[in-house]
Parts: sequence; structure tokens; C-alpha cells
Amino acid sequence: MIITRRILLPIFIFSFLNLSAQNSGGITSGQEFVRGKIQSEDTKESITNASISLEGTSLKTVSDIEGNFEIDQLLPGSYTINVTASGFQDYRRTIKIEASKSLIENIFLVPAPKIEGIGAVDINVKKNTNKESSVIFESKQAKQVMVGISRQQITQSVDGNAAQAMKRVPGITIVDGKFIMIRGLNERYNSVLINNVAAPSTEVDKRTFSFDLIPSGALDRMMILKSGSPENPGDFAGGVIKVYTNNVVEKNFTQINLGTGFRTQTTFQDYKQSKGSATDILGFDNGYRKLPSNFPTLTQLGGGSGALRQEAGQMLENNFEVRNQTAIPDFNLGFTIGRNFKLFGMPVSNISSANLNQSFTNYERDFNRYWEYDPILEEGKVRYRFQFKDQVYEKQNRLSLMSNFTFTPSNKTKIRFSNLFNQIGENETNIRTGKDFVQTLGNGSREHFMLGYRSRSIYLGQINGEHLLSKNNQITWVGGMSYIGESEPDLRRFRTYFAENDQKELVRTMIDPPSSNLFDASRYFGTLNEYMFNGSINYNYTVPSSKKEKIEINTGYYAEYKNRDFSSRYISYLIPGSILPERKQELVTLPINQIFSKDNIDRANGWLLAEGTRRIDSYTARNVLNAAYISTVIPVDKWNFSGGLRAEYNVQQLFGATDTDPIEINNPVLTLLPFFNSTYTLNAKKQVRLSYGKTVNRPEFRELAPFVYYDYRLDASKVGEPSLKNSNITNIDLRYEYYPRLGELISFGVFYKYFDNPIENKNIITSELPTFTFINADYAVNYGAEIEIRKSLKGVTNLPYLRRLNFNINAAYIYSLVNLGEAASAQIKVRPLQGQSPYILNAIMGYNYEPKKITFNVAYNIFGARLFAIGDNNNTDIYELPRHSIDLTVNKSFKGYNVKLGIQDLLNYQYRFFQDTERNGSVDTREGTLDRSIFSYRRGTLISLSINIDLH
Repeated sequence: MIITRRILLPIFIFSFLNLSAQNSGGITSGQEFVRGKIQSEDTKESITNASISLEGTSLKTVSDIEGNFEIDQLLPGSYTINVTASGFQDYRRTIKIEASKSLIENIFLVPAPKIEGIGAVDINVKKNTNKESSVIFESKQAKQVMVGISRQQITQSVDGNAAQAMKRVPGITIVDGKFIMIRGLNERYNSVLINNVAAPSTEVDKRTFSFDLIPSGALDRMMILKSGSPENPGDFAGGVIKVYTNNVVEKNFTQINLGTGFRTQTTFQDYKQSKGSATDILGFDNGYRKLPSNFPTLTQLGGGSGALRQEAGQMLENNFEVRNQTAIPDFNLGFTIGRNFKLFGMPVSNISSANLNQSFTNYERDFNRYWEYDPILEEGKVRYRFQFKDQVYEKQNRLSLMSNFTFTPSNKTKIRFSNLFNQIGENETNIRTGKDFVQTLGNGSREHFMLGYRSRSIYLGQINGEHLLSKNNQITWVGGMSYIGESEPDLRRFRTYFAENDQKELVRTMIDPPSSNLFDASRYFGTLNEYMFNGSINYNYTVPSSKKEKIEINTGYYAEYKNRDFSSRYISYLIPGSILPERKQELVTLPINQIFSKDNIDRANGWLLAEGTRRIDSYTARNVLNAAYISTVIPVDKWNFSGGLRAEYNVQQLFGATDTDPIEINNPVLTLLPFFNSTYTLNAKKQVRLSYGKTVNRPEFRELAPFVYYDYRLDASKVGEPSLKNSNITNIDLRYEYYPRLGELISFGVFYKYFDNPIENKNIITSELPTFTFINADYAVNYGAEIEIRKSLKGVTNLPYLRRLNFNINAAYIYSLVNLGEAASAQIKVRPLQGQSPYILNAIMGYNYEPKKITFNVAYNIFGARLFAIGDNNNTDIYELPRHSIDLTVNKSFKGYNVKLGIQDLLNYQYRFFQDTERNGSVDTREGTLDRSIFSYRRGTLISLSINIDLH
């Protein structure tokens, strides 16, 4: 691993310097294209979204956010160029393209004349922000270190959601297919804004946002701010992720999207799950799995008589049978409509979409645990604690709805109303077989079951306004509301073993628990409801000046209120001690679909329900955040300085209980966060940035709550820590940027972060069951280097086939260290940050043949070994090892429709999680070494085909 790091970093730096040197000399002769800038003749301001086309060809483009445009792949000859833009007269003239020469055509448009009786022409043109060139320009103009990905790039990939698209961004890694890590930092260190409104945490047991909830078709662009500013949230260390959904309608359209997918090792193979409800296809349960409305309350059942416990058991569905089915191909149905219209004379633009999809995944996972290794006593041997194979069957149903409106009452006012709703249903069956070498029942062979269903309802709504009071005064405001409802009804977990009967036959036997617990003959019901309301108002004043770059003063206020209510309940089936041994043996050896039938729920001769729920299993929480800021932008010659101060007053409250005492947390904290950003412009294409800022990281509700959750997949428990406190972070960034051509970027940067009281995971042991909790470590550092290259071969070669190639290569090399202080033993006191990858590499190659309207993309991703789970004196650290990922996409456009063929995870490379048996901070997988596999699996390669039909 060390050798790999030493090789990669010099290669990254050399590639950067070499490409920069190649491009600094200008454009290679032999290319034929026309490029230029569209501006207003009277004001000389850039015109965005102007349409540029060449008569007699299919070649056309639109100007970007700076007014720039480019059309390539031209043969020598004469062409007629046409330019149209809202509010301006059409432009038309003949141009001549010569061999091996480029043409620079700067075009000035004349404003359209006013019509008598009609006011001034509305020139508040919709900006096309979803092009790759627009995203690069937005990054260039930003005061902070910023990177992003455009809708244009997303549509050329096989990415089905925001999480998959994010892995194309420099310094980004994806965890569990949905959570985002920036610069190797745990996902808890990110802040997420959707349409400039804070997004909630979407998970019950950790602070994070699940980016797989946002379908790629809803995205306009995603921008990642890696350095801070007073205008943005102060609660981050990795980055602030800004997600923007579609809101631009260039012209009216109606589209239908049909898609299907075939996954190797899943499609047309056996699929197992318990009985579901008729509405599962829409992502929610219709009530089949929930507790009956007249089911006894926690207090009633906990202290109830045998008769009541019998009656309650007979109310529940006997839904323990695992049914065999066949996994059909994945499917996606989508409908999108875009309209521009007038409402009471006011221009309105709307994009609305609805998507329904279903996907299956089957895979086998090795799952092992070992006794602690002692090199003296065991002479190099590692003994199994248990050895299992998990057969995992997953089905996801998702209904996604989006509707975004843009109202333009005047050319000085714009109001947007955005809505995004997701309904997700996740059905999982996990059948675990193997041997437990400690709890050796019967012949030692076991079969454990988890039959689960989780549904989530997520709504994100925002309304924001932009008001130009005068040429130098602007007010923006935003209000938002989000709701997350999560239901996990009837999660069934039970364990069986095999033993010989009197006839020497192996018989499956249900483990009957002595008391209610979460893993033997257990049924769990959990619900979460969280509401968040927020709003902000911002004022911008530009100091009048004749210079192009002007001094700006910004100030604003932000308020947020969040409320969460979480409750859970679990019950188990017990056999009373009064039952005869023969009857007990009969009960536990019945077929699974009969064991808990109503006939066998009997206080005198069968099972009884036992309430296991404790006070610790529910909590309520709320958070109130008030923030104010003031900042300024000061241009000085080639320098641009910006910075200011943000003050955040946060009150975090949580009400819960342990088994013995109530828990009441009330943490009011005032935090002052200074920021400084500077940019030095070397020339029109090159600039250098330096950024400094203080940020904060607050514990999430779940990290504070003492609620205990048993994770069947890890065979471990998770519990919060009420004493957690805020972490304070110092951030420094230095970055060089080079923009050789329109839509191209080469950059190299370094960064450094220091954490005071970082929030980290801690592994403890309770009897046989590992338990993960949270602690404040003493300190941590995180630093590294990043490189990004977005480059085409247009300016490098005159060969027509090669000039259609473009590359997006980004890589990061990262080092981190955390000191847990007195909270840890000497063996694990100092180690890397959890989840931190020492290196990340993304490489995308695209081929665009415009005359035939075909594009081809191949994307490669790899990350370095990262710490997955933190060990202790009894369990060693677990690392997730690198895996190679390759995706292929082919897009072909026809008249009225587009076809996309994709292959995702072509290599089907194995997911591997190994323990560091020797506790030396690394993993060696070679045969004969001591480090051992904890779990490993392959999810299969997904081959997808979709067609997008334009109905006009």
C-alpha cells in the first residue's frame, strides 16, 4: 500500500505539470472550429443561453453563463451562422473556415425594440446552468474552492442517482452506495443543501444524507464547496454539498422514459422474501405488517396476564415463511413535462416529473469472526469465533415526484418554488448459514433469518426569491420545509440450529429465548418522524465603481428548527416453563411456517408473547439554530479578497431515558466562525486560491440518544453517547487552477485540517456481542493533495477521430491521524480517521461524434483501503480493501428519442473487508498471512437499456 501511494502521487503531479505545459502554448494548428463570445451591443454584458447554429448542418450550441460558445468538427468552407436570444434581434452572417485555422467570432447583439403599449422587454433570461462549461465557469467565479458535476455529464453515464454521479467528483468516495465522503472524511462531516435549503439527516442511526434518494433525472447540477464562507453553513469539515434540481425550460417538452436492467447472478434467479402487501410496488406497506390498532400497549403487554399475552400473539400475522420467487428484470418508468406559460400575464416555467422503478439484487456474503490472536499461545493460528455465509435478497421500490416552478413577475424579481418527494420501500431477506463455535447447539450447524421491510417518505420543499432593488442592491430569501417519515414494521429475526432426533435425522430447531431479545424469535417495530423548518434572508450591496470588479458587502440571517420523534418496540415468543418437554420439543421443530401459527400461541400448551421494550428504546429531540453573518468582497488589482464572520447559536435538546434514569440533554452553544478567501489572477486562464476558515461539527440526535439498535448484518449493537460535545475544525486550502479552453480545467491543490474533540466511533464488548458507540477524541489531523484534469484533445491533435475524445481525471492523496486520548487503550490510541481512504482515483474517457449524435463513455474508480470498523482489546480493526470499478455507457440520439445502453460495475470486483489481526495498521491478504476476511461478496454487473422519447 505504501509503495502504491509513493508511485501514484508523483504520477499525478507529473501529469498535471505536463498537461499544463502542453496547453500554455496555445492551440495546436490543424483544428477547425469557431468560437467566441455573445454580448449585448449597448451594455457589453454577456448573454447567456443564446442559441448558435450553422445553416445546412446539425451543428448547434448555446452560450454558457459567461456568454462563451464553441462549435467544432468543421470542414474548411463557408458557413452561415445564426444567433438568437430572448430580448435581442436575430443575428446572421457568413463566416469562412480555413484549413488548420480557428475562427474567433465575437458577436454583439442589438436589443429588440420596444413595442408601443408594452413595457420594457424582459431580459431576465433563464441561465443554462447544467452544461459542463457552465459548472466549470461557476467553479472559476466562486470565492471558495469548489468543484462540481453537471447534468450534461450525468446524462452521459449510467448513474441512476446522485450518489452514483458524485463518485465522478475529485476527492469523493461513496459508502454503501449512498453516503458521500469528501477528502476521506466520514459522511457525518458534510452539510447538504438542496436548492439552497438545508437537507435533513435521512438515517436513524447516524448523521448523514442518503444521496441515492435523488434520481439522476431530477438533477441540474451538484456543486461541492471544499472551503467555507460566511454565507454558507458552518457545520462541516469535508464540504458543503449543494444539489440543484431541474428548473430550466428552454422550450416546451414532454418526455417518457422507459428502462430495464439485467443484473448478473440476480435476474431470472431465485429470489426469497416473506409475504408483502399490495402497495409494496409503490414503496410503502398498506398496513399488512403493522401492529393491529387494538394491540395491547407497552404497559399492558409488559405486565399483562397469560391470557392477554396469548390474545396479543394470536393478533399477529404468521408471516415467517420464506417464499421462493424469480427475480424479474429491473424496470423504470418515467414521465417528465416542461412548460413555459403565462399566469395573470406573468411568465412561469415549470418542470414536473414522476418516476417509478424497481430493482433486485441477490448475492452471497462470507461473514466470519475470530478469537483474539495470541502469537505465543496459538503459534500463528487464528481460530474462528463463527463462520457463516449470508444469502442476501434485496428488492427496492421507489416512487419519485418532482415539480419545480419559476415565476418572473418582472425583470428584477424571480421566485422559485421547488418540490421533491420520494417514497422508498426496501425489502431484505438475509438467510445466514454456518457454524457458531461457541454456542454449539445440536451438531453446530445453524441457520439464522432476518426478514425485514423498511419504508421511507421524504419530502423537501423550498421557496426562494431574488429581488434586484436597484443596480447595486439585491435581496434574496429562502424558506424551506422537510419531512422524513421512516417505518420499519415487523422486522423478524430468529435463529435455528440443526440437531439429531431419535431417528438420527437432522431436524431444524428454533432457538427459544429465556427472555425477550432482539435476535431470537423476535419482532421489531420502529417509527421515526422528523420535521425541519428553515429560512434565511440575505442582502448584497455593490459599491458603485467604474471598474469591472467591484467591492461587495453581504449580510444575512438564517434560522432553523428541527424536531424528531423516535419510538420502537420489540416482542419475542417464549415457551412457558410449565410446558412439558415433549411439547416444547414438538413446538421448536415444527416447519417455520407453522411454529408461530395461531394454534400454537397458547398460554397452557404453546408460545406466549413477551414484551422486551424498555424506556431506552424511544426518544424525542429538537434543535434550534440561529445564525447571522457579515462578509465582504474586495478586489485589488489581480487579487480578489473575500471573508467575514459567521455567528451560530445552537440549542440542542434530547429527552430519553436509560433503564434506570431519565436523560435530558440541553446544549446551548455560541460559535464564532471566521473565514478568509483570496484569489490571485495570473492571467485570463490561470488563478491561485488560498482559503482559511473555522467550522464546527455537532453531534446528531442518534449519536446522543442512549437507544440500543441491534444490527443483524454486523451482528453488533449500536448505542449513542449523551455526553458528546461539539468538534471545532481549522481548515486551510491552497489551489492552482488553469482553464485552457471553454469547458476545460486543470487544477492542483493541497489542504490541511485540524480537529479539536472530533466525534469518532468506539468499539466495546458486552458479553459476546460487539457494541459500537461514540466518543470525543482528543484531536485529529487530515491533509492531502488533489488534482483534476478535464481536457479534450481538440487543441492537442489534428486527427479528427482523436479530437472527439475528452478526459476527466481526478485523484486525491490523503493522510489522516486521530488521537483517541485516554478514552482508548494504548493499542488503538492513534490511528487513521474512520472511513478515510489514503488515495482516490476517478478517470472518465468520453468520445463524442456529433454528426451521428453518438457518445461513448468509460469510467474507472478506485479508492485506497479505509478503516471500516474500529477495534479494541478484544477485536481488531476492520478495513475495507480497494476495489476496481468500471462503467460503460453508449448514447445514441435519433429524431424524437434517445437510447442509452449501460454496463455498471463491469468487473464485478469483490467487496472485501479484512481484519488487521497483527494490529500493525495495514492488511496483508496474501496466503499464509494472519489477516483474515470478515466479510466479502460480489453484487453483480448491471446491464441496463433505456429509451427517452420526446413527445414534444
